[in-house]
Amino acid sequence: MGFEINPYDSCIANKTINERQCTIAWYVNDMKISHVDKDVVTQVIQDLEKKFGTMSVTRGCRHKFLGMNLNFKNDRTITVQMKDYLQESIDESGVCIMHEAATPAKGSLFDVDSESPVLEGEEFEAVRSVVARLLYIATRVRLDMLLPVAFLCTRLIKSTKQDQAKLKRVLEYVKGSIDLVYTLNKVHSWVDAAYAVHPDMKSHTGGITLFGLGGFMGKSTKQKLNTKSSTEAELVGASDYLPNTIWLKLFMEAQGYKMS
Repeated sequence: MGFEINPYDSCIANKTINERQCTIAWYVNDMKISHVDKDVVTQVIQDLEKKFGTMSVTRGCRHKFLGMNLNFKNDRTITVQMKDYLQESIDESGVCIMHEAATPAKGSLFDVDSESPVLEGEEFEAVRSVVARLLYIATRVRLDMLLPVAFLCTRLIKSTKQDQAKLKRVLEYVKGSIDLVYTLNKVHSWVDAAYAVHPDMKSHTGGITLFGLGGFMGKSTKQKLNTKSSTEAELVGASDYLPNTIWLKLFMEAQGYKMS
């Protein structure tokens, strides 16, 4: 069809049609086609269907992709929500969530009680499944709960009643903020570190890149080496996180956005 693969991303193909660029991007079995002329998009879809058969097509401002409900607005902002997945996490947990929490974790998040009973059977499997589901959500549209979810991921092999209680706290926060919508637009990045908060005295890195009012990219992870001060821990955190934002900075500045 005359499209050329982008040399920097093999899942992007471009072609100039009517003196304007037409772009096709794909991820596994999903595809996005864009052009300023909607009739061109229609023709490309028809040409693809001649080769591969009828496809499921959605057009307009609202789309669902990988569980994310996307709404593209006229003010060049995008709202993203995964309410269905969040409700499924509450239902699958098997925990009775009666209250709502204002934060996803307490100050004792990193405290580990070695005497807490180890989970077994259905309780153990439920914790593993729900934490994995929340990690999927947190890294995409709910970075506000990434820290406790990232910590619980380190406890999946030996989950205890204490960990189950921490997961319950996250779900109480989810219940109280289930209608939260992320809005993406302008880009800002922050990174910080908490010094020696883990039992082995390693520090914890937290970083987030906001795309408007919503988190576009984030990181919450235990540092791989020990540091001797909070300042050194923050230097390690910045070194670990900031290189991941370089590609984003270059791309966004090329699109005319200002980075800070």
